[in-house]
Amino acid sequence: MRLTKLALFATALLWSSASAVAAPGDTIGSAVTIVSLVTAEYEADERQLATGDNVRQDELIDVSTDGRGELRLRDDTKLALGPGSQLLLDEFVYNPEISGGAIVLNLVKGTFRFVTGIAAKPAYVIRTPTASITVRGTIFDVYVQDSGMSWLLLLEGAIEVCNENGECRLHDQPGKLIRITPEGGLGNPVKWASLPEKQDEPFESAFPFIVKAPLIDPDPIFTPDDIVLGNLPDKPGRNDDAKQEDKPKKKVKKTKKKRVKKARRKRKSKRRASSNIPKFSITIGVGGGMGRRPKRHHKPKY
Repeated sequence: MRLTKLALFATALLWSSASAVAAPGDTIGSAVTIVSLVTAEYEADERQLATGDNVRQDELIDVSTDGRGELRLRDDTKLALGPGSQLLLDEFVYNPEISGGAIVLNLVKGTFRFVTGIAAKPAYVIRTPTASITVRGTIFDVYVQDSGMSWLLLLEGAIEVCNENGECRLHDQPGKLIRITPEGGLGNPVKWASLPEKQDEPFESAFPFIVKAPLIDPDPIFTPDDIVLGNLPDKPGRNDDAKQEDKPKKKVKKTKKKRVKKARRKRKSKRRASSNIPKFSITIGVGGGMGRRPKRHHKPKY
């Protein structure tokens, strides 16, 4: 692992001066939000993080059981860590002008939200105890149990999960979950209601960022009811502007239909009115005689 890091670092030295290359211990981001106790440990150095503090490559971020942490890396990757979570900031090699790089994060245990930054998508590798996740413009939550069991909830985009045996599973169904067993077994995307062993952990503990959105990603795509009850929208998303744009179109379409119907009614009314001209109609008078008829002109008989 150390040789791999040194090789990446040596290659990165050949990049332009705009490169953002981090060696072990270098600053790679900062703490956006810190609640209660969150520590960062690098080699023998352990410190307590506060909002605004830098975080460094190879640091182990540890969150207390009543704490919460939110980080932003230099490529704008955003991470939220729930109570009792541990995260290793393993590698960070990023150049905004060159496709590639390496951003590797180890989710040791706990609950996490990951929001893709602006680095090239193949650069990201998110590791759980028994599998690796690559991203494609993505937002997702992960819950890693002490046993090594991991549950992965996709919120936006797509991800690919691969185990150590080379078996891979594409997940592109937002609102559904994949279970990764301690042995590395990969499940198919399923709804929460169909997830095996879900009764072992309350939903709010496994996915706290669905219950309460983090500051780094404040606009929820799904509500807890969407996930728990399985009432997933056909096309999930949070683009409210697009929804607002659809409304006037529907209204215009409806108004046009009304105008067409109104015009048809007028034409029918005119046809009925013209057909009611008294050419052949007869009215009956109340006094027993015949009512007025239209005047007719007869030639006199001789």
